[in-house]
Amino acid sequence: DKKDRRFKDPAWEHNPFYKRGMQAYLATQEHLHSWVNEIQMGELEHARAKFVMGMITDAIAPTNTLVGNPAAAKRVVDSGGLSLLKGMKNLYDDLTKNGGLPAQVDKRPFKVGENLAISKGQVVWKNEMLELIQYAPLTEKVHKTPILIIPPQINKFYAMDLTPMTSMVQFLLAMEQQTFVISWRNPTKKHKDWGLADYIDSLIQASEVVRKITKSPKLNVSGACSGGITTATFASLLAAAGDKRINSLTFMVCVLNPQRDDSDIGQIVSDGSLEIARKYSKSRGILKGDDLARMFAWMRPNDLIWNYVVNNYLMGEDPPPYDVLFWNNDTTNLPAALHSDYLDVALNQPFDNPGKVEVAGHMADLSKVTADAFVVAGVTDHITPWKACYRTPALLG
Repeated sequence: DKKDRRFKDPAWEHNPFYKRGMQAYLATQEHLHSWVNEIQMGELEHARAKFVMGMITDAIAPTNTLVGNPAAAKRVVDSGGLSLLKGMKNLYDDLTKNGGLPAQVDKRPFKVGENLAISKGQVVWKNEMLELIQYAPLTEKVHKTPILIIPPQINKFYAMDLTPMTSMVQFLLAMEQQTFVISWRNPTKKHKDWGLADYIDSLIQASEVVRKITKSPKLNVSGACSGGITTATFASLLAAAGDKRINSLTFMVCVLNPQRDDSDIGQIVSDGSLEIARKYSKSRGILKGDDLARMFAWMRPNDLIWNYVVNNYLMGEDPPPYDVLFWNNDTTNLPAALHSDYLDVALNQPFDNPGKVEVAGHMADLSKVTADAFVVAGVTDHITPWKACYRTPALLG
């Protein structure tokens, strides 16, 4: 496959040793996958077997070894062995500082408040669960209806305000929008009982503050990733109470009714494994963001694991600086209760069963939510695939 960047070095085509190694690996890979395809098993078990076999064949690729990687071997010669020393240092740093996973980003060029999250704003209200940030307008006039952005609880708010060139906040301000963003508190074990209902209560209070500051009866609400689930619950609860404060909704990379065949992660988990995950976070009080990041990385091992093994250790290079990956690696924790509530959303499908399943103290029913809605998804997103995100409009009224 010419698109397989692992074998892009000319030596794979012109050096007999490497060419035979590549052919042997690809033949073995094809044979193992064919063997899995021929095994008689259920559809779910078959999907899991294919996923596990994919992880195995990715791991045994010759490019993941110094002997089997011509570019890395050449780098050793050209650098007089210095690339090996740098690779060993990178490995040591990852073992001691990164939980054993290869670093995905060079964090040194970035600092929050200096070259990330530098849009002017201030905290206008807070409670023990969140801070509400209002950003200073860039234009003389602004639209009357403000926008409130609800980020995921597992990541930090500045996803919406990275560098000035990639800042959603800057874009909205330039479009004359009154912009507010929630910044969730990073919970510790003492916050283990914070559940979805508590987060919704805080959102209701924050939205009241937004309306009071802007003197607008309505607001536009945007939720990202798990913050989109919070947004949907927030909207459902308000609709059930006849509250019309939401003018419009935006869901970004968010799946409200996940199905097993949406993604690899959906295919490999079972009800039993979800219960194990629930007990795991309950016993610790929180689900650490690092644990989730590690799981998501292993969903795409070629891109998020072995690619950096080659770059960091075999080539002796630093990972590239990248603002999005810096933010993605700056994780926060989930309280055990909120984690449990999110697992219930996956298991009980409240948004797919309007009026039948209780969420955050009410019977969820998005069909009562009649505000205009917009859905954003990523074409290559392996966590929230676009087809799964696209089901959201059908759930709304």
